[in-house]
Amino acid sequence: MKKINFFGLLMILFFVARSCVTSVPMNSEYLSKPSKVGVFVNFNEPQKYREGSQGLLDLAVTSGDKYQPLLDFAKTQIDRKHELENIYAQALKARGKEVVIIDEKFDPKTTEKFKGDKQEGKKYYTYDLRYLKDKYQVDEVVFVNVDWGVIISYYSMIETGRSGYAYLQNKVVNLQDNSLYFSNDNAQTEIIKGKWNVAPSYENAISKIDAALNKAISVEKDLFK
Repeated sequence: MKKINFFGLLMILFFVARSCVTSVPMNSEYLSKPSKVGVFVNFNEPQKYREGSQGLLDLAVTSGDKYQPLLDFAKTQIDRKHELENIYAQALKARGKEVVIIDEKFDPKTTEKFKGDKQEGKKYYTYDLRYLKDKYQVDEVVFVNVDWGVIISYYSMIETGRSGYAYLQNKVVNLQDNSLYFSNDNAQTEIIKGKWNVAPSYENAISKIDAALNKAISVEKDLFK
């Protein structure tokens, strides 16, 4: 029981840590005016994360890591990119928007950070996406970065539990000045109970990873209503 309670506490800390980010409520004026918008879903490869006393950390997965086979298999079984693109496209079209799907990969290590002028009262996206305006002839972009995989909880150096997880960062960026019409971060987990390391199909773990994504996608469906 103590182990379960501790794992539950770490999940609460996980959500608190994720909530400490820029949040911008939907701009109602934006939704009511016609425009041409790009939909850019960056669906990353599955990763292993660590949840501990210092918060959520990316963990490098080496060739000998016990989670590598699970993550490799998950990559072949789960791809929600096109589903998400369709959800956003249909919701925006229902609002009278013209939609362009942007099929690119986003790399935060190579994408320039925004260094332009900032107007008081506006919030701006960290990365400069204004190059998309001329490239795709769009007025704004719905940029959604999707991180997913497994999150491992530790007490000291001992694993205390694991969950499937999904973390979607949804930003509606005005490509005129890189300001935000909307910003929402959506983190979901699903605890993996029982055996997870059962090859070749890893059915238990894969189902929980997929369930975390389902919970996150369910939230996304309501964002533009």
